Amino acid sequence: MEPPYTAGLESIDREFDRIECSAEGTIPSWLSGTLLRNGPGRFEVGGQPVTHWFDGLAMVRRFRIQDGTVTVSNRFLRSKEYEHATHEGELRCDQFGTTAPSSVLDRLREMMNPTLTDNASISVDRIGQQPIAITETPNAVAFDAETLATEGGLDHNDGLSITGSLAHPHYDFNREMVVNMGVEFGRTSEYVLFERPTDSRIRREIGRVAADRPAYFHSFGLTERYAILLESPLRLDRTALLRHRPFIENYSWDDSLPSRFLIFDRESGAVVSRPAVDPCFVFHHVNAFELPAENRVVVDVIAFENSEVIQSLSLDRLRSGEEPVPGGELRRYRLPIEGGAVEERSLFSGPIEFPMINYRQVSTRPYRYLYACGHTNPPAIGLLNCLVKYDLETGTRSVWHEPGVYPTEPVFVDRAPAPVPGVDTGTDEDDGVVLSVLLDTRSDRSALLVLDAASFSELARARLPAGFPFGFHGQWYPDDGRPHRTMP
Repeated sequence: MEPPYTAGLESIDREFDRIECSAEGTIPSWLSGTLLRNGPGRFEVGGQPVTHWFDGLAMVRRFRIQDGTVTVSNRFLRSKEYEHATHEGELRCDQFGTTAPSSVLDRLREMMNPTLTDNASISVDRIGQQPIAITETPNAVAFDAETLATEGGLDHNDGLSITGSLAHPHYDFNREMVVNMGVEFGRTSEYVLFERPTDSRIRREIGRVAADRPAYFHSFGLTERYAILLESPLRLDRTALLRHRPFIENYSWDDSLPSRFLIFDRESGAVVSRPAVDPCFVFHHVNAFELPAENRVVVDVIAFENSEVIQSLSLDRLRSGEEPVPGGELRRYRLPIEGGAVEERSLFSGPIEFPMINYRQVSTRPYRYLYACGHTNPPAIGLLNCLVKYDLETGTRSVWHEPGVYPTEPVFVDRAPAPVPGVDTGTDEDDGVVLSVLLDTRSDRSALLVLDAASFSELARARLPAGFPFGFHGQWYPDDGRPHRTMP
């Protein structure tokens, strides 16, 4: 018997354009802006299902909040991948967990000159005021901020050579720079650290380091001086490249290896420290900051014991509801820059994922509050079913849960973000709201939830005209025009 949340793993055929949603409760009058979210919208190509949750064709969602009302739009990203799938009935490129049709000769050509998917379904970003959909290749796709109409692929034209690019860039508000990492695959692969001005598509390489067997990684940590990559034992298996496997199956877990942090100096680009830790796997970094007096950096992540969580998110396993999805814990590492031992401890056992902080106020700084998706009955069977607020100071947590309702990534919106990050405005770190798109399995309809971030109590919810597939990540863009990043 399929679990009730499988409605969030089914395709949607309709596209809505700025439909006003019926709301219950009161949306704060100060909350005015646009929530853009991204994720899969269609899970079949040519009548055949894709294999993994991450492989669905991208669909952008737009939630416009103004004067206490919510309007919703959704539109499929008309990428090259989407157009090929629609007209040819097959995938154009290999996806994360699903292969495209190809011959041995095709695979040989791909090794020399890979064609990378532009099915940009993971998150959203902006170049200036232009929104773009992003994924784990450099092939971002621009779309209209109001209509969501696709405007075409993004060509950087900057000469930077990378094959993989993270969909979790960081923002340096003081320098108005976007900082990101990627991988250049080749005979000698390399991890690459780069940046671009917030209003420019032109990227500048900061540094790169050789990686004999590069690890799969989904995000990274950032402090004022350092960028931090966690290299897990999930490493590229070159012998798999000719076996017609999807992207992630070219990686295998190597029990003989530890995990290792690579700490890049953001000015010189050099790797200044490589502390090893016990094997673990991480999708999402939470925050990182420096301890200058100790010559250390603190890195908080959502850690898993191994990479089994990737396989657990295949659509067959999720829809069966018979096997637990491994739970992540909030784990803190205190890493030495020069000499000294690594200090590691669990801050919160979870299970949690999709972490969120008050990014503009506390990114690269010590912080108190974490918001995330959690589960009321660990070990979690299937998808996470509640929202959690965790207080790192007191070790206490608050939970929002409703039977039959499944939330997605919480997005924190600061009521009064500081004009300059890090400046004390006299407001609390949790002075704002948390937004989450829900699936109510009792009615098979979705809703936008608004929680008071301080009390973690419900303020309002706006009911959408249909059930939307679960999305991954998103950004809040306020109307006042101030730079306001809501997640790494």
